[in-house]
Amino acid sequence: MATGARERLDARDRVEARRRGLSEPPLQLRDDSEDEMIVSFPEFVFKEFIAMVAMTVFLLVVSIWLQAPLLGKANPAMTPNPSKAPWYFLGLQELLARFPPLMAGVAFPTFVIVLMILVPYLDRNPSRRPSERKLAIFLFALYAVITVGLVLVGTFFRGHEFNFDWGWVLGNES
Repeated sequence: MATGARERLDARDRVEARRRGLSEPPLQLRDDSEDEMIVSFPEFVFKEFIAMVAMTVFLLVVSIWLQAPLLGKANPAMTPNPSKAPWYFLGLQELLARFPPLMAGVAFPTFVIVLMILVPYLDRNPSRRPSERKLAIFLFALYAVITVGLVLVGTFFRGHEFNFDWGWVLGNES
């Protein structure tokens, strides 16, 4: 029988013996100084709670400090030409402005999703240290830079009718 299974059976027998009042001293103390495991309740739950409070405070401050540039009441009889997507879809809308719809709306997103599914199979490095995971970090950084770049271009450089607008760069805001 495997050593781990034998240890579990012995531990179960000791617990049952304690319940019956026949406790015996442990046979040997286990040295767990080289284990990488951390008990999750006090350490991680507390850290996640602190992160949640910090994020809530940050979102409250940002929502009070920044005023959203809202337009007038919606008029179903007249839509802007073309309508600008919300910020989280601006990257996809920017791709649609630059490539044919089949490529930008189907092929590129499918390629990104399939690549994200395949990354664990392409990067077979078992290490958890970021300094040893060069391929995974490079692929994520590339994805993040492209996504954030397209969203920023769609947000700040697209104006009326989705044309490029460099007015704020040149000093004449419109």
